[in-house]
Amino acid sequence: ASLISPEQVDGLQARLDPGDVLLERRNWYLSNLGLPGFWPHSELYVGTEAELAEYFDSDPEVREAYPDGLGAFIARQSPEAWRAFRENGADGRPHRILEAISEGVAFSSLHEAAQADYVAALRPRLTRLAKADALARAFTHYAKPYDFDFDFLTLSTLVCSELVFQAYLAPPGEGLELPLSEVIGRLTLPPNDLARMFD
Repeated sequence: ASLISPEQVDGLQARLDPGDVLLERRNWYLSNLGLPGFWPHSELYVGTEAELAEYFDSDPEVREAYPDGLGAFIARQSPEAWRAFRENGADGRPHRILEAISEGVAFSSLHEAAQADYVAALRPRLTRLAKADALARAFTHYAKPYDFDFDFLTLSTLVCSELVFQAYLAPPGEGLELPLSEVIGRLTLPPNDLARMFD
């Protein structure tokens, strides 16, 4: 059983905005041994279709960039991802999370994703348009295989923090400047570095 209760997840959900980055740790996972730092996993909070519309579509900059609404744009650009997003998670709750897990880049409910022992929410200090752009980019990576080589120089496969990195990769001033570091000879972005950057 995880240390975080369903009631705590409900409380967290009420405080999240689309575009937030979540960090998570499940104690006693063997995979923790090979990953540097306390936080081994990161994911993107998308919200539901209605929450996306409520958060983004009233913003004048977002409306100008996405005249039909952000959801309509994503549905046209990434139809397979949009269909999967609109389904419910394995637990019957709406999908709200996009993450790269061992099965590949997939959606899950917040309750599935936060079934952990520690969760932290990070909020990028960016415009709603920059966050909308980030989520639109993130949807294009849906169903890509997991990158067991942790290689940030390829886009055909993604690791969890690489999905966050690619979503927020944008021209200076428009995205997050996320620094890559070398781990065992590879350029990567450990979730712990995300925590350090936001601290």
